[in-house]
Amino acid sequence: MCIALAVALNTAMEMLSRRSVWEGVQFLALHPVHFLCNILVVLLTLLLALLVKRRVFMLSLVSTIWLGLAIANFILLGYRTTPLAAIDFYILKPVFSILKIYLTPVQMILIVLAFAAVITGIVFIFIKAPKHQALYRGALVSIAMTSLATFGLIHFSIQADATSTSFANLANAYRNYGFAYCFAASLLDTGIDKPEDYSVETMASLAENIEEETKEDVSPDAQKDSAIFADSQQEPNIVMVQLESFIDPNRLDGFTYSENPVPFFTWLKERYTSGYLSVPSIGGGTANTEFEVLTGMSLDYFGPGEYPYKTILQQSTCESIAYNLKELGFGTHVIHNNTGTFYDRHLVFPNLGFDTFTSLEYMNHVEKNPLGWAKDTVLTTEILQTLFSTEQRDFIYAISVQPHGKYPSVPLGDEQPITVSSTVLSEDELIPFSYYVNQVYEEDAFLRSLVQTLETCGEPTILVLYGDHLPSISAAEDNMAKGDLLQTEYVIWDNIGLEEQDLDLKAYQLSASILKKLGIQSGFLNSFHQSFAETPRYQEYLELLEYDMLYGEKAVYGGSDGYRPTDMQMGIKPIALEQYRMLGSTLYVFGSEFTPYSRICINGDPADTVFISSGAIKADDLSLEEEDQITVAQVGEDGIFLSETDALSFSKNTAP
Repeated sequence: MCIALAVALNTAMEMLSRRSVWEGVQFLALHPVHFLCNILVVLLTLLLALLVKRRVFMLSLVSTIWLGLAIANFILLGYRTTPLAAIDFYILKPVFSILKIYLTPVQMILIVLAFAAVITGIVFIFIKAPKHQALYRGALVSIAMTSLATFGLIHFSIQADATSTSFANLANAYRNYGFAYCFAASLLDTGIDKPEDYSVETMASLAENIEEETKEDVSPDAQKDSAIFADSQQEPNIVMVQLESFIDPNRLDGFTYSENPVPFFTWLKERYTSGYLSVPSIGGGTANTEFEVLTGMSLDYFGPGEYPYKTILQQSTCESIAYNLKELGFGTHVIHNNTGTFYDRHLVFPNLGFDTFTSLEYMNHVEKNPLGWAKDTVLTTEILQTLFSTEQRDFIYAISVQPHGKYPSVPLGDEQPITVSSTVLSEDELIPFSYYVNQVYEEDAFLRSLVQTLETCGEPTILVLYGDHLPSISAAEDNMAKGDLLQTEYVIWDNIGLEEQDLDLKAYQLSASILKKLGIQSGFLNSFHQSFAETPRYQEYLELLEYDMLYGEKAVYGGSDGYRPTDMQMGIKPIALEQYRMLGSTLYVFGSEFTPYSRICINGDPADTVFISSGAIKADDLSLEEEDQITVAQVGEDGIFLSETDALSFSKNTAP
């Protein structure tokens, strides 16, 4: 019965995973070994039912979990390219705050009702299903034999290069190896496995080798550029902008535009250093491209679908371009016009060396697009304010959000400036793509404004622009003519006269490439990429460094942590509470840097708060007692406090 159920479940899951009955059957016929691997994985979980008296209940529960995962994957693939992985359950909480963008109220109600029906059904089976005597000996023998068969077949398949444990492209892995195997791998395989030749002695020798190469490897271009800085007596600010879902629509075949959707980006590519950027994600996974760019680490060595932001970086610091530039006296800042808690960025960025983090909760005058995402024009103001907030040089890492999906299936808003026609899409299929193209058109206008602002602000600056991944839209995935699906583009603008040098890069090489132009060699990974990228053992050494720095003995740092978390401040200027006034039952609070996300808190509990201005907010219908503590907190839509002011004690004698 368990074997038959495993076959049935696996067949259904493959059909759901491929969103096609026929392709699910094809997987069975064309990949019998992988199909058998998946059956064994499912069977191993079903055999747990033999260890309990409520056998039917346990079989029903395990089957429901597998089908539930497959259905969730089916739904998820309707909104993004990347399939469901175990790590997705780590980011459930912040996802709830944006569900209204992806699902209608009716859809959310139906999901809740379906979930309630499943729970009710499971409870009913638990109560009504018959009990059987547990077959401990037979169960253990069956589980042991199935485990041997499962891991033996997987090992044989890996040795024969028919299966891989490293999923560079998660979507392809699920298609090639099957849903059950890949999801189980994402659940069990996290972090970086210890390389066979790893040792403290090996790492100490590698560290010494990197230091020696660094002393010798100062390129003529870097020397020339360093001379520029010597003349100006100031190294430039470095601003990096990660562009959400940004690609040049001209890379696609089968489309005609009423005008070039990205004229300024095209102009930049023709005049400044640019190239393709190989990223680790398609249609989603922004934080993983971000991780590679900031740290110089490759995700190829981590677990399938893993987000280091949700695992190792929760408790460990990591070398980054921010830390490398802090050593040279740079201020380090992050700006993101979306919630600061998504991907736990508010917890992770101190472990990446940032001094400040300005998220949406610390911004005023934010425009929204028809889907409710913040428009990126606000980033120009925030970047300029950040540059002028310090006397020192600054490294600013900005993360945009405007072209984010889900893209609409019906026209939204007014007539769009860019008209799109297509020979490969129907009129209905063209609607979401036309929306996306017009969002990118606005993004291009933002880039023009940003460059013009930086050009006139009077400070030497390098601006790095790059897309984090392809948009989650089939029109882009199916019609890519230039580059592949894991390639976006980057361009480096500057006002200091850097030489144009087009080059295709991996995302984890981008920061080192920029710093090499400036003759900056601080940091082991940065120096390593600059000196070893063309050597035969490049990837082998990179894996060793990543393991040692995050999971090993930290031998390259002499056995201790290489970096300490920063005391990161939320917002360029902290929220300040200065005074209050009570008029009737309305409490008025005065201070500075308030935003629509500011909440008046009484004894730590947030009250319904009305935003008046950056200097005033109020809360109605309050009844306060003597010595109640009044604070102001910046609270995200998920209810998480990002920062809170010092308290003022309430007194009824305070004059109105």
